[in-house]
Amino acid sequence: MPPRSHSTDKCTQCRIYRPLCLCGDIVPLNLDTRVTLYMHWRERFRATNTGWLACLALPNSEIRLRGAPEREIRPAEAAPLKNALLLFPSQDAVELTPEWLARQPRPVTLIVPDGSWNQAKKVPYRESGLAGIANVKLPVGAPSNYRLRRSSHVQNLSTLEAIARALGIIEGREVQAALEHLFLKMVERRLWSMGQLRPEECVTVIPEEAILAFRRAAAASRLKG
Repeated sequence: MPPRSHSTDKCTQCRIYRPLCLCGDIVPLNLDTRVTLYMHWRERFRATNTGWLACLALPNSEIRLRGAPEREIRPAEAAPLKNALLLFPSQDAVELTPEWLARQPRPVTLIVPDGSWNQAKKVPYRESGLAGIANVKLPVGAPSNYRLRRSSHVQNLSTLEAIARALGIIEGREVQAALEHLFLKMVERRLWSMGQLRPEECVTVIPEEAILAFRRAAAASRLKG
């Protein structure tokens, strides 16, 4: 299993250990739907954040940082949100279904809070630019496959999983499948790099370059010892 001490050399884009870099696996999805991520500033450099990875795969997307005293992008000064839907399971949220969506103007701007549950639930109430925007929620589905963080809520999903399922309804199942496959690669590569998953236990493939790199690092560590 790979040594965790060699995980600091990360790709600046996908933020994963360079031999495990996902950038070459990202196929841009050019969609009519615009995804606007309201990301808590503390999430910006977290290695386990999936919203960042979602935006790398979605050219028609943007990140609006929130919560910091000085934000690089202030929602009040950013471009207006057109035909916006806020993906948040509030009490008055409408279930996002193809039938309901067919009665809405298109293309849609999907607004997604990004952060911990405590951070995300404050977005609808603390961002004045979101006042009056319809809230939508996902239909009940399979449990999250996010094994890098734990949640006390069974139905909670990672940001990328939530975006994938929403876009599966808005844009089609192929889009959902592509994002979920990218998500699974990220999760398995991180778990493998932390020594929590063997290559033969992975549904996706661990790059041979990464396996060799970790073997070399382990051999060098034994020699030094």
